[in-house]
Amino acid sequence: MNEVNNKFRYIYILPVLALGFSDMITQILLLRETISIFYGNELVIGIILANWMLITGAGSWLGKFSDRIKQKDLFLVFALIFLAILPIIIIFLLSVLKSVLFPTGSMLSIIHVLYISFIILLPFCLLSGFLLTFLSYFISERYSSNLISKVYSWEAIGHILGGLFFSFILVYYFKTFQSLIILMVIDLAVSFITSINLKMKGWIKYFIIALTPILLLLTIRVDLDTVSKKLIFKDQELVLNENTPYGNLVITKSGEQLNFFENNSLLFTTRNNIENEEDVHYAMVQHPDPQDVLLVSGGISGTVGEILKYNVNKIDYIEINPRLVEIGKNYNKELENEKINIIKQDARLFIKYNPNRYDVILLNLSEPTTAQINRFYTIEFFRELKKILNERGVVSLSLMSTVNYVSEEARQVNSVLFNTLKQIFKHILIVPGKKNYYLVSDHELNINISRLIKEKGIDNVYVNQYYINDRLLEYRSKYILENLDNNAKINKDFTPVSYYQQLRYWLSYFKINYWIVGGIVLILFLILISRLNIYNFGLFTGGFAASSIEVILLIGFQVLYGYVYHAIGIIITLFMAGLAFGALFMHRLFPVNIKNYTRIQFGIGVYTILLPFILLFLKSVTLHPVLLKVIFYFVAFNIAILFGMLFSFASKVQKTGISIVAGEAYSADLFGAALGALLISALIIPLLGLVNAAIIAGSLCFVSGIVTLIRRKT
Repeated sequence: MNEVNNKFRYIYILPVLALGFSDMITQILLLRETISIFYGNELVIGIILANWMLITGAGSWLGKFSDRIKQKDLFLVFALIFLAILPIIIIFLLSVLKSVLFPTGSMLSIIHVLYISFIILLPFCLLSGFLLTFLSYFISERYSSNLISKVYSWEAIGHILGGLFFSFILVYYFKTFQSLIILMVIDLAVSFITSINLKMKGWIKYFIIALTPILLLLTIRVDLDTVSKKLIFKDQELVLNENTPYGNLVITKSGEQLNFFENNSLLFTTRNNIENEEDVHYAMVQHPDPQDVLLVSGGISGTVGEILKYNVNKIDYIEINPRLVEIGKNYNKELENEKINIIKQDARLFIKYNPNRYDVILLNLSEPTTAQINRFYTIEFFRELKKILNERGVVSLSLMSTVNYVSEEARQVNSVLFNTLKQIFKHILIVPGKKNYYLVSDHELNINISRLIKEKGIDNVYVNQYYINDRLLEYRSKYILENLDNNAKINKDFTPVSYYQQLRYWLSYFKINYWIVGGIVLILFLILISRLNIYNFGLFTGGFAASSIEVILLIGFQVLYGYVYHAIGIIITLFMAGLAFGALFMHRLFPVNIKNYTRIQFGIGVYTILLPFILLFLKSVTLHPVLLKVIFYFVAFNIAILFGMLFSFASKVQKTGISIVAGEAYSADLFGAALGALLISALIIPLLGLVNAAIIAGSLCFVSGIVTLIRRKT
């Protein structure tokens, strides 16, 4: 067995690592680009990830027929070549399809996301899934030993290396297609080395040597990053296109106006006096003498200049994406004012531990369309805000306008926010403008905005007595209040109701019967489950639980620590490391049999159900941030070990052909993960909360364990 291990390690480890490495980087880049194209929230991310894993699972299932390939060495080398080329083609096609099929500025529905992402992902995911099963069969056949779990482990290590390479190098120094070119060169080099290791004919080596410079010349000569962005932003001058750890930033120019986009979603524009004034003055005039102001996002658009009209003492300015502030300094010289203190820290984390107090806090954030932004609209966050407010302090935040028409979905979004705010603050004033501005304080608030502006002598273009009628403003404010639902739920960190209602509001734009779509998806998965044997059913529920735990860990980390990109990357990397460790080594500690396989299923179920309670405990105590991160890392690594063991046992306990075992095991795991990615992040957590989501995922593991016990006895 040691001889087999050594041969596996030194001859075949490279293509297996390359598969995981390429899969990870391509997945990250494709996900970033599809989020940009589709203006992604968690539902969009869930659909894309579900498609990714479904197609990869289908490819793994097709890999059952690997034994029918006659020239296996040749297939492996050319599969690695296609693995190098396909990512560039499909990501470029993504921009082309969006430009050709849909008008500029059009909103794509869920159905569009579903079928476009499916078509785009199909070639790469089918190939990578097939190659995973093929390598398991190919290597095991060469050495007459079941090495499925080893291939699984080393592929996971390839994922780790790819994630680290992207997170610490590619994301900082290279754009999307530059990263893909680097990946292409690495994969072509692996295909060349593999052809040498397999002692293949000389023409294949010469083919790869000739192909590499041709592809390099074609991809480098044409600036694909610029071309793809110009296809998306038609009739606009592209000023800047830059990838950051927090998303893709694009600045375009239309006439004299600059437009700032993050992931192709408009953040703000310059020369928008009306919105800048509304974002600032409705709240600022409520305080008799505002001196200390906290501004969360939006300072580059011109709001800083509006705040400075009040002769304030200090402005603490936090941007969700710190890189945006650095870029913004080139376009807004007001940010260089000595009164402005720019803070490069997660806004929620800063507010939680900040000893300073403020007269006015301006939250110029987008609506809670994602779980990340939702954490700035929860009751726990509002408690933290209140602690840093001075006695007559005022907070301002906003949602979509409902002054002219109130749909049921928009009504619920506003109702949840209002009911959540009134649990913390004594006074709430809704000022209708281009948005619904919520002003909150423990001191009385005044709707007579134009009179207050006049009394303070503030010189505005729009927010003044010439454009704003206080009586009309009061009438519209009462109209919004009268249409709110007093029975709406409270938005909480671990029960993101606002995000769920915002999701319903977004879906209401499209006249689609989602029950029919959901029913079809559910029926297809039930048919799939009915065809699984007891071992692969355990892998299916394990894959579902693994997706659930990753989502719960990431949301929990954001709530407790803040959105720190590298820390989240480390959590995912440690999760993959746990998978590899569990599959490679832990089966040596326990006999590989169905009894122990069942125990692992029950162990995963217990761990999954306990996880949100661990997070709730961490939330209730005060820990040093470093210790908090260490605990998250420890939890992620340890739970992943169980999933690695589950796969290792399932692949070893089955006695059918290697290609069949590998294909069905990989596909079952991926199909379960696909369903988990879709349901947990997009529906179950927003609707039922983290605790109930974990109970559902853990209960499925218990069900599969019980089924395994019953089937074993019969």
